[in-house]
Amino acid sequence: MSIDRNVVLYGTSEAPDRLKTVQLGPLSFVYTAEAIRRICWHEAELVRGIAWPIRDASWGTYQSEILDEQVEESDGAFSAQVNFSVAEGRLSCLLKIQASENGTFDLDLSMTPVGGPFSTNRAGFTVLHPIKGIAGAPLKVTHSDGAVEDTDFPRLISPGQPVFDIQGLRYGLDGRTVDIDFGGDVFEMEDQRNWSDASYKTYCVPLVFPFTYELDAPRSQSIKLALAGEATDTAAAAGQAPVTIQPAEATAPAMGLAVEAGWLENDGIIAASGVQHLVARIGPSLDAAFLARLANVAKDHALHLEVVIADRADPAAFLDEVRDTIGQIGLDPARIIALPEAYLGSHQPSGPWPDGTTPTDAVQAARQTFPGAAIGGGMLTNFTEFNRFPPNPDQCDFVTHANSAIVHAGDDLSVCETLEALPQIFESTAALAQGEPCHLGLLSIGMRTNPYGAELARNPAQVRHTMAHEDPRQKGLFAAAWAVGVLAATQAQPISSLCLGAPTGPFGVSYCKQSYRQAYFDDSDDAAVYPIFHVIRAATLMAGQLRLQPEGVPECLRAYGAGTSFMISNPSTEPRTLRLAVSAKVAVMNTETFTTAARDIDWLRNTPRLDASELTLEGYATAFADI
Repeated sequence: MSIDRNVVLYGTSEAPDRLKTVQLGPLSFVYTAEAIRRICWHEAELVRGIAWPIRDASWGTYQSEILDEQVEESDGAFSAQVNFSVAEGRLSCLLKIQASENGTFDLDLSMTPVGGPFSTNRAGFTVLHPIKGIAGAPLKVTHSDGAVEDTDFPRLISPGQPVFDIQGLRYGLDGRTVDIDFGGDVFEMEDQRNWSDASYKTYCVPLVFPFTYELDAPRSQSIKLALAGEATDTAAAAGQAPVTIQPAEATAPAMGLAVEAGWLENDGIIAASGVQHLVARIGPSLDAAFLARLANVAKDHALHLEVVIADRADPAAFLDEVRDTIGQIGLDPARIIALPEAYLGSHQPSGPWPDGTTPTDAVQAARQTFPGAAIGGGMLTNFTEFNRFPPNPDQCDFVTHANSAIVHAGDDLSVCETLEALPQIFESTAALAQGEPCHLGLLSIGMRTNPYGAELARNPAQVRHTMAHEDPRQKGLFAAAWAVGVLAATQAQPISSLCLGAPTGPFGVSYCKQSYRQAYFDDSDDAAVYPIFHVIRAATLMAGQLRLQPEGVPECLRAYGAGTSFMISNPSTEPRTLRLAVSAKVAVMNTETFTTAARDIDWLRNTPRLDASELTLEGYATAFADI
């Protein structure tokens, strides 16, 4: 059976986006019919992207139907015109783009409802500003009344909007500057690092406006860029030095698997993975069958319990019921976080907050009910919610939150870009923890719960989709390379433990349902695990050992290690080469070795390792090395 290369890489036969790189003298950018990406001036990225998403009432992004696309490039100029619609034609849109080698970039968007008012939570331009070299940098803001304000981009992640009422922005990097003018609507800025996007985002309409709102007449918006200046640094680029691996003082975090009802169809994978603990979510109703199964598989693992307290329930009485129920079947959690159900939703930092039990009330009730367990504070959703309602470290024994990589965008490039933001998320988490341990929940590509709307996006077609519960890339080499990047992002921060998957289900590390297995193999094949399993297994073997500090890793690669082992992954489409300062014994998981790795749960132990001091990693490949 011939396996589709896209399925091997991405877990889906859906082809990745076709990205067109445009070079107009000192101006360069990446064009697609969905967004402009990575706008650079004299090689400095000044704008991470400009997009024109149309959001539904649950903050999901409508899939665009491209009706007509015309692109022209000549004589130092670029133009495009895209006619598209969303929601089965209920909103018709026309986008016009013009760019020039002199550093000007103009975009105009018109949106017309068809057949009546169109309901949306957001419609129109968003401009993304990069974080590398920009976090903490000066920012000049022009407001709608013409007043000019001098401020800075936030360094630590801002829980609220750092800038309001925007008509213009000006900032720069290494002698190069960009002026951005916004027209046709009211814009403000949020710190998208909250959701692990590697950007600040300027968007419309302000969040103080009512949601959902209606477009009942045509609406137009415009974005104008003016890029200027030249590089101030004149040092010649040095050749790539060999990668060195040195011991660090910190220890590698413990690894866990997330479990809840329906995710234990292959409970044998837990022992095979070797993880140190399980992070189990229960409530607001107690599933007796799941708890009984959990009791069977948790005997040899530390148990971290996430308890969702039912709305309007008395927290003490609810937790007493949890204690009695799990005690009868022999479950003894080492760590517990209890959270009111209403706080699975997202709320602005200024409120209003839900009535009734607060997270602080839940912490106090959990400490009374489970005096022998470590009691946590934080959230069960993204860092966003953790940052907006941080726990009081004086009342907690640890803090926690989770993360999804596809809140705002589902394309491959955006998911890989989250690896740039995660180090800053972990830095901000540690700052809010004030020395308490950081035991993180599920850090995944797909979205476990949707704090921003009524439901998650269902994904029966297995495509790249924002806010999807099940992301197909979990099953491919992509997720393995991305997971190494997540681990690498913990390098400088005191992260005590984390989860990168579940035994089975939407975030599974192993095959279970027949349909999953048939995506790769004939019925006669003995498929066992997804590639991400081997990353988790390797990280589990490193847990508790002194970390290794890699130096000189090329920017596009990610490296993580402890003891005498390390992993290097290539979360990008292009092959990358690196040299090691010492020879290592290396095994590479890529498109050639994928089938063997999927069939062999002990692939890390059984695969031959070759001595190597230079590695070339194809797109989304991962190397496992011993030194």
